[in-house]
Amino acid sequence: MTPRRTAPEQVPPPPAAHDGSPPGVAVTGSVLRRAPFSGNPQVGARGHRTQQRIVDAALRVFGEEGYHQCGVARITELAGCSRVSFYQYFSGKDDVFRHLAGQVARQLSASTEALGTLTPDVAGWTATRAWVTRYADVHERYRPVFRAFHAAAETDEAVAGGSARVAERDVAGIRSKLATTALPPRQLDPVIALLLECLPRALEDGAILRAAVPDTYPEPRVDDALADVVHRTLFGLRAGVNARPTTRRPPPPALEFGPSMRRALQHDDEPHALNAAGRRALRALLDAGRDTFVARGYHGTRVDDIVAVAGVSHGAFYHYFESKQRFAQALAARAIRTVGAAFADMPGGADSGGPARRPALRRWLRRYNAAHAIEAAMFRVWLDAELHDTTLNTDSAAALDWGRRRMVRFLGPREFGDVDTEAVVMVALLAAFGARGRSAPAVDAAARIIERGLLGR
Repeated sequence: MTPRRTAPEQVPPPPAAHDGSPPGVAVTGSVLRRAPFSGNPQVGARGHRTQQRIVDAALRVFGEEGYHQCGVARITELAGCSRVSFYQYFSGKDDVFRHLAGQVARQLSASTEALGTLTPDVAGWTATRAWVTRYADVHERYRPVFRAFHAAAETDEAVAGGSARVAERDVAGIRSKLATTALPPRQLDPVIALLLECLPRALEDGAILRAAVPDTYPEPRVDDALADVVHRTLFGLRAGVNARPTTRRPPPPALEFGPSMRRALQHDDEPHALNAAGRRALRALLDAGRDTFVARGYHGTRVDDIVAVAGVSHGAFYHYFESKQRFAQALAARAIRTVGAAFADMPGGADSGGPARRPALRRWLRRYNAAHAIEAAMFRVWLDAELHDTTLNTDSAAALDWGRRRMVRFLGPREFGDVDTEAVVMVALLAAFGARGRSAPAVDAAARIIERGLLGR
């Protein structure tokens, strides 16, 4: 594993904590047995090792199989322990996921506490860059937790509620580190909250693109781009601090969709050759399929479930789709077309002239949110499908690169920074913003990040 480049002039951090915490972040915790084993709740060194093996095994299984398909049997097999041993510490897979999510939350919160004072100068950028690097280290170690989080939060109120509380705490923590900012106080918290949502998505997107085209999106470049966008958003464009000269490199290669996805993207949802009854049946299948996949997850959905909700026969399903995988692919293609249509309406970018364009950008963000929030859940289903079919990873990387190239055209005319990498950040920002319906303050926050953090206005 290639080590990340640290920010310049960073003080060497203390050693990592025993639980895998990133450098500079110490997080500790105790291990106790659950009921009915709680008559002797304290465990010794052997118990600590057993619990850690279970946690490490669960992290691997969540990464390999996703949240819905993860099972206790597979976790105990990898951990080399019995189910009885597992249940001494955890009540089930949801409990061990909460434990892992708690580790992530504590490490990220401790990293924010370790954040230096955020100022408009080089010292403030350096503190921002060090914080981004620590966040990236946590993401790298706990990537399966980040990837499975949405599926867990949709079915576990404890995970969803805990996430909301942690987000509020982290926003307050970053706000407390600001020496000054050009943002009005009432607009600051929504901006920080959206930047925090963007960060793990950008790191994940960078990892997906890096896997498809090794060495094209190295971790230090992604970290630099994130630090620049965050610092510009908070303090504005500052030459020699967060606005380095434009990077002149060969453009990354364009990634192509696989043959099946290309065919799905080239076909309409409702072929013209269908009669009215056929169009109604196909439309019912597509609508029912999206709702069922979102509710049950890719692996928890059967063709039986889809046709029952759609009110059509199995024969009708297989008349249009040869398998569940091809059906999910058609839904993913529909989502890509929907978002692509929204991208086509995006107002002019870096060469479009400043304040006069701001109302247009906000109007577009509202339209984009209305379109993308409907399809975002289907994107998550598609990522879940990829865990068991690695041939789909090509399509995921191609979809990200398709969006990235459009954002390069938006950012390209500006005269500073690493446009190719910051375009990845912009794709992640729009994905985070579009993941659910947004309020007016959140729309304004997205506009400010685009205007200040990405366009440098």
